[in-house]
Amino acid sequence: TPVNDAPTLSATAVGGTFTEGAGLATGTAVSLFSGASASVVESGQSVSSLTFTVGGVSDTTEQINVDGTTIVLTNAATGTTTTNGMTYNVSLVSGTATVTLTKAAGVSAANVGTLINGMTYQNTSQDPTSGNRVVTLTQIKDTGGVANGGVDTTNVSIGSTVAVTPVNDAPTLSATAVGGTFTEGAGLATGTAVSLFSGASASVV
Repeated sequence: TPVNDAPTLSATAVGGTFTEGAGLATGTAVSLFSGASASVVESGQSVSSLTFTVGGVSDTTEQINVDGTTIVLTNAATGTTTTNGMTYNVSLVSGTATVTLTKAAGVSAANVGTLINGMTYQNTSQDPTSGNRVVTLTQIKDTGGVANGGVDTTNVSIGSTVAVTPVNDAPTLSATAVGGTFTEGAGLATGTAVSLFSGASASVV
């Protein structure tokens, strides 16, 4: 009688500093993990679920790029990843986003390792909130089931820290010239003042 063994998962944290892009540009995404290795132990099985959390979420513009898809870290965000067709669901509670990737038919352990190695953090805000974001791999589940006392789920805690650093953008200013002719007043009268600009718009970004 075979018994399903729990899947395994290991990875090395990378992380680093995410710096806001200059002007209207978006900062460069930060890699989160390397050397990831997943195993379902038994042949013929695959990974049906992978869960990770992101702590310290403060902006609606924060996102994790994973499996060929950009996942925005807002509550109830959902969709399907491009590469392996996994369904993702986001739950955001008190600044911690929990992201669950699932696929009933499963994804190969090798593909899950590649998926994790490709994960990156990015923030598209022009005024991001400074501070650390900690991305933690928390759970992996295989398709082997729990019959005969088998175990199909393993909880892990592999965290990668990204320090978000805002950068002051230069202020902007635009206006439309008006101008015209100033005519000296008749006799001792003062001429009528001439308007110089219209439609002025200033921003400190």
